Amino acid sequence: MEVGVTKCSTRSESLISGAITLFPSDSVLAALQVMQQHGLAVLPVVDEERGELIGEVTEGELCRVASRLPLIPLAEVLTAKALGGREGMTGEGQAVQELTAERPPRWLH
Repeated sequence: MEVGVTKCSTRSESLISGAITLFPSDSVLAALQVMQQHGLAVLPVVDEERGELIGEVTEGELCRVASRLPLIPLAEVLTAKALGGREGMTGEGQAVQELTAERPPRWLH
């Protein structure tokens, strides 16, 4: 888990911003740890290579998912939110709830 640091050049000066961001490959549990460490309830998820904003996750969403799937990557949470079809969804989302829904056990034969 890294804390994102952005550097911007303006003429001969450098501006350093200590923005806290998450990557799609970060786990739900790791994201919750960062949120708790920094006292945050919402964090942006950015592309690891380009640094572009992909989406955001909330503590509430992650807590619901963490109870059943603490190690899934944030990419899956964002995908579930996108499939839910509600832009800017930060509350109860059906797709995020589906990640945590009771599922019958899969039997390996």
